[in-house]
Amino acid sequence: LYFLGLLLGLAFLASCSQELRTYSKYSRKGTLSQKDSAAFFYYNNGDYERASFLFEELQAAYRGSARAKDILYHYAYAKFNSGQYIISAYYFDQYVKLYPADPKTPDCTYMVAESYYRESAPSYLDQSFTNQAIQQYQLFINNYPFAQQIGEANARMKELRERLAKKEFDTAKLYYDREKFKAAVTSFQVMMEEYPDSRYREEAQLFLLKSAYELANNSVKQKQKNRYLDAVDYYERFIDSFLNSAFKKDAENSYLKTKKALGRINIAEIG
Repeated sequence: LYFLGLLLGLAFLASCSQELRTYSKYSRKGTLSQKDSAAFFYYNNGDYERASFLFEELQAAYRGSARAKDILYHYAYAKFNSGQYIISAYYFDQYVKLYPADPKTPDCTYMVAESYYRESAPSYLDQSFTNQAIQQYQLFINNYPFAQQIGEANARMKELRERLAKKEFDTAKLYYDREKFKAAVTSFQVMMEEYPDSRYREEAQLFLLKSAYELANNSVKQKQKNRYLDAVDYYERFIDSFLNSAFKKDAENSYLKTKKALGRINIAEIG
């Protein structure tokens, strides 16, 4: 039985090798039909680079025919599966534009977003593709609310928005660390308005309070009182939203310093 299995295995490998040589010849010198067969042979066997090369040639040859649609669809997937996500996004989008009523169009709409998602960068790098992915997922959700991938699209959207929130938080924190407190106040405010459900909101609210206190403390006398009062307001918002926060002691420390500063101002005004 062992030797029989070995012989069968060798025969299978020889058959595959012969088939590979045949399709390799087709890809170079074959007829249109043979190159079509070779392209799908490579695609189905995971050789997306060779498949892409042939699909690209077949696109031109089949332009305007019924076969062009299937070639374009598989060409986009070949690019995606080989990690060429910007190119795959382009060709999935081409499919959507050329065949808006086709049954595969919802899938291609989703794959435009998925391509940009795969290309998107961590929060500390440029977020252009993150924003494009979000826009495309939203388009997919709006157009196909009952599609199979809706759950995944919503999860991707949440993940990407959290990445943008992290970038905004890090930018605001950098302003704080560099003692640019006015810019920090504005940046933390914008971050919380744009991403109210972010897991970074609690810490952002704390640093908004701290930034506001430092801004007041470093301001000219004419502006200090109103800015300290802003800090008090931010403290109250923090406590209202995060009563049991791990940052509560830190927030109270800034609040106490703010109240002392306001007390000194009030005494000076009375005197």
